[in-house]
Amino acid sequence: MTVEVPATTFARNFPKMKEDVREHGIIAVRSHKRTVGAFISPAVLEELETLRRRQRELTRIEEADDAFFEALDDAVASYDDPA
Repeated sequence: MTVEVPATTFARNFPKMKEDVREHGIIAVRSHKRTVGAFISPAVLEELETLRRRQRELTRIEEADDAFFEALDDAVASYDDPA
């Protein structure tokens, strides 16, 4: 679940943000009503790196194996999971 915080709140409360990102996975940092960056947990970073690595390996979607789609489904579900 992505949490949005103003840039000033993020900067002033960085120690708390380090703890919150482990719970939420992604903290979107906003300034003047637009996203200017994001702070992601190590788990989300690992998922993104895996997906990026797989993306470079694939040339056609038809060649993707079941493990790729399972990893993609798991990644999407983890962002949607309110836990």
